[in-house]
Amino acid sequence: MVNKSPGRPRGSSTARARLLEAAQRHVLRGDLAAVSSRRLAAEVGVSHTLVNYHFGSRDDLVAAAIALRAAPHDVIALARGRDGHGPVDLSRLAHGILAVWEHPEHGVQLVGLARRLAVADASAASISGYIHVAVFEPLVADFGREHARRMAMAIVGFLFGRYVLELPMFTALSREEAGGLLLSMIR
Repeated sequence: MVNKSPGRPRGSSTARARLLEAAQRHVLRGDLAAVSSRRLAAEVGVSHTLVNYHFGSRDDLVAAAIALRAAPHDVIALARGRDGHGPVDLSRLAHGILAVWEHPEHGVQLVGLARRLAVADASAASISGYIHVAVFEPLVADFGREHARRMAMAIVGFLFGRYVLELPMFTALSREEAGGLLLSMIR
């Protein structure tokens, strides 16, 4: 049953944190893609309407849980179908990438990481290797080498333009517009 009362849904003030903790547990188990917002809410003893109230949607809760980890392989895994298997859903991928890069803590860390990669410091080779195995190869498996290569170029170019170089043509876009642009680039 949906909460039809006006105003703030019933639930303790810790409901947001508990929902996020439950989602994070599922991220660690690798099964968050298969868990509904009703199930998450039931696990923490709150109304499922609090998922939308605090996060906007189940996908935004998923994005927030991913952002806590900020691991590229988690973004790829959670962009797969509801059961965590199957091909990557490109819309989920584009919006998941944005959620991680726009997270207040992780975004700053990722910009620093991207800048280190750009100047090829000592950690660049290991980071590059991880990205190749954890991000590029799964995309190759789903879309083929050439499409995955185009996707990687689009993603890297977009991320550098919006977050590292802060080019106005990218930073002027709202998050929704940016997600739509990135999605159109990786299709």
